[in-house]
Amino acid sequence: MSDVRAILVALACREGGERLRQMLSGTEWTLCFAPNFSDVEAALRASSFGAVICEGHFTDGHCWKDVLIEIQRRPIPPQLIVADRLADEALWAEVLDLGCYDLLITPFAAGEVLRVVPMAWDFWKRELERATASPKRPMPAEAGRQSFKRGRAVGAD
Repeated sequence: MSDVRAILVALACREGGERLRQMLSGTEWTLCFAPNFSDVEAALRASSFGAVICEGHFTDGHCWKDVLIEIQRRPIPPQLIVADRLADEALWAEVLDLGCYDLLITPFAAGEVLRVVPMAWDFWKRELERATASPKRPMPAEAGRQSFKRGRAVGAD
């Protein structure tokens, strides 16, 4: 497993991407930029990301829900963080209800980005570790039946 903290940034707005790059500067973060939905699809096929920061709507007619569907096709899907300037309680509830990690208001606030992005990436990392850990061997059927018999209540037949 790699220690590179790869984030896919799906923003058409160049300023927003540059602001994220400044906020997440440092050696631990690797940002990949995808300004439209087809670039998001290509990036997800080519690389593994722990989190995706996606604007609410792309100029090509796609939106964050299309990105969510695309990432859910992955064995260990990255955590989706939706970014929108019109973030309100209804959008926040919808984002969380559909399984995204969080919603960030744009323009980005450094404190929120530096809180949400590492937590989302760490959540994905734990999911990845859980999925790649050696699975426990299933209990043989006979052993399961024997323990069940011993566990019956008195008088049960």
